[in-house]
Amino acid sequence: MHCGHVAGAGLDVFEAEPPADPRLVKHERVIATPHIAGSTEEAQNVVGTRIAEQLRNYLASGAVKNAVNMPSVSPEEYKKLEPYIQLGEKLGKFVAQLTDKAISNVSISYDGGLADLNTHLVKNAVLKGILSHILADHVNLINAGNFATARGIEVVEVRSGRRAKYTNSLGVALLNSGESVSVLGMIGVNNGLRILGVNNIDIDAPLTGFLLLFRNQDVPGVIGRIGTLLGKHEINIANFALGRMPDSTEAIGIVNVDHKVSAEVLAELRAIQAVRQARVIEIR
Repeated sequence: MHCGHVAGAGLDVFEAEPPADPRLVKHERVIATPHIAGSTEEAQNVVGTRIAEQLRNYLASGAVKNAVNMPSVSPEEYKKLEPYIQLGEKLGKFVAQLTDKAISNVSISYDGGLADLNTHLVKNAVLKGILSHILADHVNLINAGNFATARGIEVVEVRSGRRAKYTNSLGVALLNSGESVSVLGMIGVNNGLRILGVNNIDIDAPLTGFLLLFRNQDVPGVIGRIGTLLGKHEINIANFALGRMPDSTEAIGIVNVDHKVSAEVLAELRAIQAVRQARVIEIR
């Protein structure tokens, strides 16, 4: 650089602050500022005001703006997404309790009008539900994706404008050690959350509270024996749903009960000759 070609220079931010070689910053034609040069009293007042406004808007409408690690969501978008965020988290919790193996892949399917929305928060809600069941760390809508990446879990999203049987449904499948478990759900009447299928078997049940999931040989008398056993232990049944495997001699059932089924009762259920599998699932 020839003297006189540059009248002066203003420089902001250095790789090392303060710089190891001070000759440049001490040059009479150079004005150099550190990374926090914008932290004036006036700027801090404005930042505080903006933070308060954004927090107020989030608490009032769920709107998220200017977040550095998630897309902005308008109040109108959030209103549409909110039921599916709740559905996604609970479906994640449900499907995570279907397996005891390490998870390598999560597949999330959005169908109908849901496929056209900004589903980033729904995806993170699903991951939050899955990971909060298996991790001691606090997982939320912001960090769920990072936790999944850190554990080497691949997340695949599939969108379809129309599904043969259900519209606006949300599906979650887990792949672990070559085996897959899945659940399908939707928003029902009065925003009630419902299960529509488990492991590709149609079954309709409320997605809430304490659930007993069982797989059984499709023969007479099984339902009666399960109901009698629960009654003997004073476990009240809120809902009893059944589904049959296509072209199979097996069926599945979901029983919504008023309180958690103990390990002793679960052992008795598994001892019923026609019962192949029984799990207790808790959705809060």
